[in-house]
Amino acid sequence: MLEVVEPVDESRTAIAFATEPIFASLSNLLGDYENLPNVPDEIRQFELDELELQKGLSQLGKGLQFCHNDAKIVHGNLVPDAIFVNAKGDWKIAGFGFSTFLSRDPNVPTPVEYWNYDHELHSYCQRDLNYQAPEYVLDQRLDPSNDMFGIGCLAYSILNKGVTLLQTRGNLNTYRQQIDRINHQQYEKLPAHLADAMTRLITREPSMRMSAVEFQSSKFFDNILVSTMKYMENFAEKTRDDKGQFMKGLLRVLPQFPERVLYRKILPCLLDELKDHALLPYTLPNVFYIIQKMSPKEFEEKVLPSLKPIFLVREPMQNLLTLLEKIELLHQKASGVVFKEDIMPLVYCALEPKNPPSVQEKALKTVPSIMETLDYTTVKASLFPRIATLFAQTTTLSVKVNTLLCFLTIMKVLDKFTITEKLIPLLRNIKTREVNVTMATLQVYQEMGKYVEKEIIGTSIIPHLWNLALGPNLKAEQFEKFMTIIQELSDKVHQQHLRHLQELKKLEDQTKSFSAASDPAAANGNSTLDDFEKLVQGGSGVAPSSLTSNSNRASSTENPFKISSDNPFANTGSQDSLDMFGDMSSSLPQVSSKPVSFPSSTPVMKPAAPIMFGATSNDGFGSRPMTPTSNSTSFQQPQHNGFGSKSAMNSITPTPTAASSPFTIPPLNKPLTGSTSTSAYTSPARNTFSQPQQKPAGTPPLSHTLGNLSSSNSAFGGFQSAAPMAGGIQPMAPSNMGGFQSQQNGNSGGMGFGMGMTSTPALTPSRPTSMMPLAPMTPLQPINTGNKGFGSPGQNNSQHKGKNSDLGMFDPFS
Repeated sequence: MLEVVEPVDESRTAIAFATEPIFASLSNLLGDYENLPNVPDEIRQFELDELELQKGLSQLGKGLQFCHNDAKIVHGNLVPDAIFVNAKGDWKIAGFGFSTFLSRDPNVPTPVEYWNYDHELHSYCQRDLNYQAPEYVLDQRLDPSNDMFGIGCLAYSILNKGVTLLQTRGNLNTYRQQIDRINHQQYEKLPAHLADAMTRLITREPSMRMSAVEFQSSKFFDNILVSTMKYMENFAEKTRDDKGQFMKGLLRVLPQFPERVLYRKILPCLLDELKDHALLPYTLPNVFYIIQKMSPKEFEEKVLPSLKPIFLVREPMQNLLTLLEKIELLHQKASGVVFKEDIMPLVYCALEPKNPPSVQEKALKTVPSIMETLDYTTVKASLFPRIATLFAQTTTLSVKVNTLLCFLTIMKVLDKFTITEKLIPLLRNIKTREVNVTMATLQVYQEMGKYVEKEIIGTSIIPHLWNLALGPNLKAEQFEKFMTIIQELSDKVHQQHLRHLQELKKLEDQTKSFSAASDPAAANGNSTLDDFEKLVQGGSGVAPSSLTSNSNRASSTENPFKISSDNPFANTGSQDSLDMFGDMSSSLPQVSSKPVSFPSSTPVMKPAAPIMFGATSNDGFGSRPMTPTSNSTSFQQPQHNGFGSKSAMNSITPTPTAASSPFTIPPLNKPLTGSTSTSAYTSPARNTFSQPQQKPAGTPPLSHTLGNLSSSNSAFGGFQSAAPMAGGIQPMAPSNMGGFQSQQNGNSGGMGFGMGMTSTPALTPSRPTSMMPLAPMTPLQPINTGNKGFGSPGQNNSQHKGKNSDLGMFDPFS
């Protein structure tokens, strides 16, 4: 009977009640989908198996037996719409809207109200004439045999895919005609035993029909499979011994059941019995047989929730052995995450030291087959510690050997630290010298040599292998195997360490070579200066002879601005003489846009000579070029150095200098601020006298060309601006830079962009901190000198304005 789990709930618009979960009605399974808005594929493709038909009809007979004998009620309308199939596949009787209670007195007939089929009503609202017994329709007699006639018509309709035996279309006359021929109906297409039962169900006389009890006892249901399902319907009433005996025999008949019956009928009953732990060794084999036929999704949804509680059950131990034997099947049916989280606790439980050795050994043998599913974290944090504990505590030889084989398997997942700090000390503590343990340890060490560093192999593995190899129980061939592996590991250490040493030697040689190439002190004599000039000149193509002649000129007292054929500033009378920068490019150093830094170490001895435009002087702080002025060929220098001391005018002696140019050009991409110091080499003591100056508004930016390196208030190597100067060129007041200063419009100007070297004995490279603001540029004018020399510092050069100059050149630095 269909069970109602919630009572009727009545409202103004509906009457509702809840029953047990159902799959479909029998009418739906026969192809009638009128009451289904959406037909699932499982219902649309459903085909009844003969065993399902036998089981279903037997259950209907049992339901009618209860109605007739216990409830004293006649159903009165056994049609496919009134039979439901629940989630387990059981057939349940419903649709008692037309049922009638029998009279309590067997001698008093049950009154029957006359009934006639109404075509204006829906078929759900009245009895179906095709399933009604003739004594009820024609004789108005109500009897339990009415339902037995209906179950016969129902069985015929099921076997004919919904086609009924009586096809009256609600017409009473047609019904009479077909009932008159009912006794001559043939059932050749039906199963033999069911055909015999049909002749005793579909008859005109009620007395000739079999009862519900006789129907269940017919040969049609005399089947081992049907009997098995009948027994399982009352399984909860059986004793534990009967259940155990039934479970043992069930495994032999399970292959005969259809899969749908196994999943819906047999499996739910078996899962309910898992609660009885004493029957687990008998129940689990049947469960695992059904699991083999299931998909992973069905297993995780239907079976795994019931299996998880028994994974931690230790008693009886046969339970763990049965589960461990099927661990590979569980591995196949469960996904990686599900297996790691839900099934691995079974393995952890079996690996506990207090379990019998048979269970431990069984669990250890399952580890290699499940390693593919486990990740690094699970192996290191959960599996390896349990195996290591079992290895250290077990006294069973077979268990210890199997733990070593597990180490051999999980080593591919472990990290080097765990192998080095945990596994190797564990192996070194082996006390036994049994041959099986020793040879298994050899295999572990051989595999370990593929993953650990050469230092571990040489200091930990090989010494222990020698200790094991000299054991007294080894045979000759076993000792030879030890020697082979020891030699392989030794060769590996030899090759890797030799390669390491060779790489270190190569790296050391490369470092020395690079240091020698980048060290200026490695050059001989004055070659350092030559190499530097070649570097800064780039591809200017200066020949060594040119460098030599420049060096010779630097050591002489000849005026470098004398008109000669090799003077790059001489006026040759051609238009090319005006191309100042083209001529200067072959003799002047290339000026970079970044500051040029020079090594402060390894000074070289060089005569104090004119570096760029003038002679050198020694003022106690090093060499610097003198700046020639207007009318005299002599060189004029300040009478005071940066600290107020007198400088030797004619003392020209070799002075240690850096093997490089004495000045730097600040980078173009950095802003310039006013300062009294512009030299690239400054004394640490002199920097304290530097006074920062603010750049006046409107000052034009400094250009990267040499022509913008001087302004109207600066004296630069014998050239001066054409801007009017009131006081001419005057010696500088004591300051932190050697050079000259000029007076413009009678005002004292700051230090110009002098190219002389600072008077310091120890040259320290530093970046220019700031620069004087530059006055607006004026057109280039020839320097007006009356004589072939240069004027004295105190002479006003403005009086020579307009006269021809012996140099015949323009000031390229304005």
